[in-house]
Amino acid sequence: MKFINIRELSQSTSKYVKMANEEDDVIVTRNGHPYAIMQRINDDELEDYILARNLNLSREFRLAQKAHEKGENINARCLLDELDNE
Repeated sequence: MKFINIRELSQSTSKYVKMANEEDDVIVTRNGHPYAIMQRINDDELEDYILARNLNLSREFRLAQKAHEKGENINARCLLDELDNE
């Protein structure tokens, strides 16, 4: 993992994009704090990334986990049984 500041990125963008794609993640910092991350992604991963980030799937998953821990939901088999009985 490589840490660079935003000025380094602006001066050698293609170098760091290539590094992120071929070697390891690149963390971009601004004023000494993490600001962005560059990492390799392929065609198969892109769809999953877009869905997870734009449909808030990770947030929905956390909410579902909390509901499960509180016993506020039922498992899929019980749901299917209920639907069959209706």
